[in-house]
Amino acid sequence: MTGPQPDWFENPATRFRTAAFWFWHRIPTDDEIAAQLRDMRDKGIGCVMIQARPALDLSAYLSPAYLAAFRRACATAKDLGIAVTIYDEYGWMSGHGGGRTVDGADHLRERHMFWATAPVGSALAISAIGSPFLDFLGDVGRTWIYEGASAVWGDWRAIAAVAHPPVIRDEADLCFLGHAFEVRPDGNDGCRIEWPAHADLPADWQVTVFVSARCLTSRLVNYLLPETAERFAEVVYAPLLEAAAGAADGFFFDHPYAGFHTWKEHEGAIGNSLLCDGRPATADEIAALLSLVHDVGPRTGALRAGFLRAYAERLHEAFFGTLARWTRERGVGFTGHELLTHVGGWALHGGLTGIDPRVMPGVDHFGVDAFRTETAVDAADFVPQLAAKFGDSVARANGRRRCTIEQYATGREAGRPTLAGQWDLTPQRFRVQAIRHVLLGARRILLHAVNVTDGFDRDERLLANPRWDFPPAYNFLPWWDDCGPIFDELARLSAFLEDGEPVRPVALLYPLETIRAEGPAHACGRHFGLWAEALSQAGIGYDIIDERQLPSALSPDAGYEVLVLPAVSVLAEGPGAGNIRDFTRRGRQVVFSGGLPKGLEDVAGIGPPLAAMPASRAEPYYLAGSEAASIRARVAALLRSDLDMRFGDEGPTWSSIARVGPDWRLAALNDADHPRRLELTGLPPRPQIVILHSSTIGADRVEIVGRGDGTASLLIPAFGVACLVISAGKTAGEREAGSRPSRVPSSSGDVIDLADGWTLELPGLAPVPIAVDRGWEAQGFPFVSGTGRYRRSIVVPGGPEGTRWFLELANVEVSGEIWVDWVCLGRLLQSPARFLLPGRSGDTLSLEIRVRNTAANRYHEAMSFSAEEPPPSGLTSPPRLRATRER
Repeated sequence: MTGPQPDWFENPATRFRTAAFWFWHRIPTDDEIAAQLRDMRDKGIGCVMIQARPALDLSAYLSPAYLAAFRRACATAKDLGIAVTIYDEYGWMSGHGGGRTVDGADHLRERHMFWATAPVGSALAISAIGSPFLDFLGDVGRTWIYEGASAVWGDWRAIAAVAHPPVIRDEADLCFLGHAFEVRPDGNDGCRIEWPAHADLPADWQVTVFVSARCLTSRLVNYLLPETAERFAEVVYAPLLEAAAGAADGFFFDHPYAGFHTWKEHEGAIGNSLLCDGRPATADEIAALLSLVHDVGPRTGALRAGFLRAYAERLHEAFFGTLARWTRERGVGFTGHELLTHVGGWALHGGLTGIDPRVMPGVDHFGVDAFRTETAVDAADFVPQLAAKFGDSVARANGRRRCTIEQYATGREAGRPTLAGQWDLTPQRFRVQAIRHVLLGARRILLHAVNVTDGFDRDERLLANPRWDFPPAYNFLPWWDDCGPIFDELARLSAFLEDGEPVRPVALLYPLETIRAEGPAHACGRHFGLWAEALSQAGIGYDIIDERQLPSALSPDAGYEVLVLPAVSVLAEGPGAGNIRDFTRRGRQVVFSGGLPKGLEDVAGIGPPLAAMPASRAEPYYLAGSEAASIRARVAALLRSDLDMRFGDEGPTWSSIARVGPDWRLAALNDADHPRRLELTGLPPRPQIVILHSSTIGADRVEIVGRGDGTASLLIPAFGVACLVISAGKTAGEREAGSRPSRVPSSSGDVIDLADGWTLELPGLAPVPIAVDRGWEAQGFPFVSGTGRYRRSIVVPGGPEGTRWFLELANVEVSGEIWVDWVCLGRLLQSPARFLLPGRSGDTLSLEIRVRNTAANRYHEAMSFSAEEPPPSGLTSPPRLRATRER
């Protein structure tokens, strides 16, 4: 049954409400500040983060005029009841402050370590230093990052030289040559290395030299130095916090990283240069240092992982630790997100490719999260992905739960440049993606972004034109008016999922030590993604756990029944292997793919390894091949919770199950374009099932369509969400909620096409006659984006007693509202849809269908990267009247 909607569900707290980056590509006027914040408040935005973008003139950032506007915006937001979190950067790559951190402090500019190997007696050099990862930013990006728009390297220093045979058997083969050699600049992007001759070295040996240089023109910073964060706090955090005048709840950092530099002589196990403080290395450090470049014998993996562990801990403490203490001392929070190479997908290194994330914050996610007061992650584009699950898991590992998920769009999904984004995003696509995030662990969605301006026509400059800065800007979408109900639904769903203890019998190990030792190309990243995706699709609750959690996570009281090891080849030294052994001795399951780490090969109760299974059909959501099929089959055989739910077809079950006191709370999404049946099993005796409806959009509702002993079946409409509260222990004779199917209408077969007599009014244009079998883009209005108003009158037909007439809309591009006699009947985000007509037989009704298309029709006009044809807009097949009779 549909029970009374509790107040916490009807009126969710601010912390559940959608947040928004507010992009300032220029300083807004007072009127713009007031109008745009009121608009955000009216749409249900609960938090705003002002973000200066690179299109803003650099001299304006943190200027008196900027801070004055920032102060007015914070005060206005506070008056409107909108929370304020301070975004801490000019663009992103937190730390540089638009160059203010390094202005007058050159020693804080990014310094990197490079290396080269050559035969004894040969010349050594570092040359052609570049940053392919940042090339996509183009000229605007180079101007933003580098003074003078180009990188100039200097202040070269010797770190260490080591001689070794071509094949190193163990560390005893290494001959430390010290750091008494000359490093001479050679142009702006390299150096020549000269050292005294070593006649006693074997002729067939090699020499590997490590040097460092500072990028003299870079605005990016050296995160290894605590002074960097101290200076950043002084020149950026302090003035922004003062201007917020008590309105801000905390700071948000974003993607701190330096340049991911490569060079001509680069080789070895690390894919990019590392940050460096310029200090010479000692003889005791040389084996670990050389393990970054060459195999140095049996301990190579351990040495490499140990070096990178110490490097990361120092980097994190210097930057995040310093800022966390600064914010804590001032009584505000500290949140944001590091580099996430899984963004946009499931594989750990399948999102941002072509870089080695071990050289920057972005591998030890559990460690980074320990410095935050709230967890945040980012998500790219609109396919199912790992982000929210990872964010929730690291938060729980650090004593919190759930996360903020920054949702941005790139052009990659549509074959466009990254920065060109998705002005053709539809509201249903956004909504479904956001609901998946919430079900997988997000507390709120952070929009990327709301803009002060939509930029300039006929200007393809990426990033320089605000229009091509990772769009869409949601407030310039025609369907921005649909966002209020969407944001309300997300907040209600989030509030529903906040309380209780999620049922998660599976622990998926994050293979941190394997990544450190083996690198991002190792199979562990791919296997991890396959397991995470298969578990999520199957609706099986799971947590991602860190190796440091193994003692507590595998204890008898933790509640996990299954541990998954995804191609784990290395475990950190410590009790982890012993904990896994004890876990199996207690009868718990350990499953693995891609091999086992040393020390676990002979443990009874682990395995057997997964058999290769050919895929029997095309796999959805990028699961493909024998590895994926084998993992999915193993997931299907895993133990489930006593109370379980899944869709009866082969599609995914995006869901959440939690215990809240004596009750259960279950939520599930049908992300298909047709109704699907959700099967519940393991219900308590005489259950009461209360259905809470999170959405006010559309007429279709979740309905119980069958009950059995310990089971129930629900029909979830297309793109629908079920929120169920299940209680046990009803007394004998009390009516069971939902035990009977509701009365539903059935078609009588009477259908009337409404193909003729329509007019269309587009923004700024007078109404014109229009056909409804094709969109307005095919009838002379290809570049119009906005709300089109289709109008005609109808007479309600007659029929036998009990006949009701519905208006059916088979194809609407992309969203709309139905108005009859100037009263709104409802809203649709995607067709098909139907609405019950008011009135009696013979009544004449004025019908208006307001259709909103995407912004691509207007903004993509004449752009070289846009499609040849504008997207469909408006009604693309005739509406119908259909008679139904109640049964």
